[in-house]
Amino acid sequence: MIQQRKNESSTMSFNGDASYTRFCDILMHSFSNGKFTRKEMMDNIVTMLGASSDTTATTMNFVIIMLANFKEIQEKAYKELLEIYGTETPKFAPVKYEDLQHMHYLECIIKETLRLFPTIPMIGRELTEDLKMGEYVLPKGADVFIMFIQMHRNEKYWPNPMMFNPDRFLPGKRNCMPYYYMPFSDGPRNCMGSKYAMISMKVILAMLIRTFVFKLNQSIEIDKIKLNSDIVLSIAEPIKIRIEKRNL
Repeated sequence: MIQQRKNESSTMSFNGDASYTRFCDILMHSFSNGKFTRKEMMDNIVTMLGASSDTTATTMNFVIIMLANFKEIQEKAYKELLEIYGTETPKFAPVKYEDLQHMHYLECIIKETLRLFPTIPMIGRELTEDLKMGEYVLPKGADVFIMFIQMHRNEKYWPNPMMFNPDRFLPGKRNCMPYYYMPFSDGPRNCMGSKYAMISMKVILAMLIRTFVFKLNQSIEIDKIKLNSDIVLSIAEPIKIRIEKRNL
C-alpha cells in the first residue's frame, strides 16, 4: 500500500482539496517529517485495517441474528430492496452507490442493532477539567469510562429499550439522538470510519438479503442473549442461524 501510494502522482490531496487527504497519506507525511518511524506508520495501518474489518464483521453478525430473529423485519427489508432491484440477482444488478440512498429501512435496522449491540460497548476518556455530576465532582485528569451499551438500553432515554424496533430511526421520529446514541463514539475522537462502515455494511447486507433467507429454529429474547463486553462486543454462547437460498 505504501509503495503504491509513493508511485502515484498525487499523494497528499485529491483535486487540490486537503479535506480529501487519505489516512495513509497523513501517516506517510508524518513519517517523512520524522514524527513517525516506519514501524509506527506500519502499525497504524495494520491497526486501521484490522479495526475496520473486525468491527463491521461483528456488527453484521448481530444484524443477521436480528433479521433471523424477527422475520417480519427481514421481510420488510427485502421488500425495500425489491423496490430498488426488482427480482434481479446481485450478479445481474450489483449494488451501486446511488442505490444506498434508497435503503432507508435497512439503515434503520443497522442503527437499531448498533443501539442494542454497540460494537464497541465502552470507551475511556481522560478529563481535561473538573466535571460536576450531581453532588459529585470528577477531578481533572481522572480516567472515566462511558458505557454505551448501558446508555443505549436505558429506559430513561428509550421507550421499551429491549424491544428491537428499527422504526425508532425513521426520518421524522423523535428519539434521544444524538445525546444518548453513540455507536461510533462522539466528539473530536469519534470513529473516523463511521460513514465508510455504514456504506460497506449496507452493500454487503443488501446482497445477502437479496440472496438468502436467515432463520432461527426458535426465537430468542434480546435480554436472553449473553454477551462478552471486551474491546469489541461478542456473543458468549453461539447462536446458530439457518441460511436458505431465497426463491425469486
